[in-house]
Amino acid sequence: MTLRTLADIELSRVYFEMLIDFAKRRKGETVSYGELVALAKAAYPDHAYVQKAIAVSMGRRLDALRDFTSSNNLPDLSSLVVNKSTGDNGEGFKRSFDGDSVRQQVADFDWNSVQVSFESFIATEKEAALLRDAAKRAPKPKRVKEDVARQMWWDYFKDNRASLGDIDERRKEAIIRLIMACCSVEEALQQVRAAG
Repeated sequence: MTLRTLADIELSRVYFEMLIDFAKRRKGETVSYGELVALAKAAYPDHAYVQKAIAVSMGRRLDALRDFTSSNNLPDLSSLVVNKSTGDNGEGFKRSFDGDSVRQQVADFDWNSVQVSFESFIATEKEAALLRDAAKRAPKPKRVKEDVARQMWWDYFKDNRASLGDIDERRKEAIIRLIMACCSVEEALQQVRAAG
């Protein structure tokens, strides 16, 4: 899954609506990145993300739009957005798609029949973005001091000596380092055993 920001998600919805309208009214035509941003700003004067949008950051927003159209079996509307100076899609698009072919699919499609809603896509993407943001703000566990980690290992070792088998010095030190890095004793032991 792509790590999208709330701006990416909101702008992809705006661009989707605008590009459907563009595909209906201007069949076979393209729009430059800068033109699309300017049209969006004119159409959504009170939308904070739209007003801050710049053409340079369009790739991520068009990727989100592309994921949505693909998941709904629609032609890729992002193919209509081109570089002003070359008249062609950006490099990221061209690596995976033939712009002329995809634009022809967009032109041939009956956009008046489209009955899909961007809302469920937005809800799923926003939830993922909010969870990522919350995880970033969550306090990081504090590292365990070496003497505390050694004592944790020793207490565990004493209580479980019979079931542990042979733990050599190298493995013991690896376990202690993992405990210091905030693993539980059980997690550290499991990781060291798995590593061989």
